[in-house]
Amino acid sequence: MSLRQVAKELQIGGTTPDRASLKGNVAITGRLASMKRAEAFAMIRQAGGAPRRGVTKGTSLLVVGQLGWPLLADGRPSNSLRRARSEKIPIASERQFLEWVGRAIPDEEIRSYSAARLASLAGLPGELIDELSVLGLLEPRDGQYRFRDLAAARQVAELLAAGVVLSAITKSLHEIGKWLPDAGLSNLKLFPAAKDAILVEQLKGRTDRTGQFVLPVDGPSDDPDLLFDEAQAAEEAGDVATAERLYRKVMKVDPADPSAAFNLGNLLYAAGRKAEAEAAYRTAVKTDKTYAEAWYNLANFLDAQRRIEEAVTCLKRALDGNPDYADAMFNLAMHLQELGEHADAILLWRRYLVLDPSSPWSAKARRALKLCEMQIAHS
Repeated sequence: MSLRQVAKELQIGGTTPDRASLKGNVAITGRLASMKRAEAFAMIRQAGGAPRRGVTKGTSLLVVGQLGWPLLADGRPSNSLRRARSEKIPIASERQFLEWVGRAIPDEEIRSYSAARLASLAGLPGELIDELSVLGLLEPRDGQYRFRDLAAARQVAELLAAGVVLSAITKSLHEIGKWLPDAGLSNLKLFPAAKDAILVEQLKGRTDRTGQFVLPVDGPSDDPDLLFDEAQAAEEAGDVATAERLYRKVMKVDPADPSAAFNLGNLLYAAGRKAEAEAAYRTAVKTDKTYAEAWYNLANFLDAQRRIEEAVTCLKRALDGNPDYADAMFNLAMHLQELGEHADAILLWRRYLVLDPSSPWSAKARRALKLCEMQIAHS
């Protein structure tokens, strides 16, 4: 894969992340270097947000962990990264996340390189510098980089030019991190050994008799994040059987996270396996009673079965989880209007029009609101 191809694969658009993004649905992809996922989830909840695995339209922020970078075996970015790009969802590095939650490590090293200057000196495309920063391989502050970032960027350029895929670099560094917690591109020397393997030498003290060893890149393990990304990739490729198997494995490995059950429900529903889809959705909302999107999809499923009262209950639960969920608000108002509960429907139609005043659906909402008001006036 050429440098331009790598940059194109990793290029991620979207708005600039800020601390306020923590108050929404926050997804984490890749493995965090600074803390366990459960601790990060607790901090997100403390900041007023809802932690999630996987990116959906309702995601407000994607945090990229520094270890176990979210790349698939062929070097492509994970589904989470690619969907965040397509949905223009803000993406933050682990370092940014740490700053927002008050856990940042003081940094006193002089920063004298801009992203453009760093790209020029390292011989890398500018967009790749940005994405290496998102992946945690480079560590900018206020848009400026240190000399160690230049050294790291040059190593990446040399390895890519030698034919080593980016996933081999990141996965090997993850393996090193298991026994060298402070290891990074700035204090290691990496040499190409094969497309999927590199030779590594620690610059600050050797760790075996020769100081050099091979770290091959292994296949998917029981890491739930890697399994989840592989499941999403299989689903995207139309491999339903593999996606189902991997989603169910994630559910076993990490039963406290509802995202795999939610995705499994969507997968099974699309495959026409309705009873199993309902069971998966109910597992998701049982695991996280505030999972608005899971409640919403369950409501849509029940609506299709003409189980209207159950659908109404689920839509109310969706709004409990996210009071500004416009789609859930629209559907609930419509059902309440059909059931003759015009006063409650009026309140919802008015709230919906505040949230969504100009879409094609707003015209229907205005007509429905007028009909409900006429019903109240004539009752």
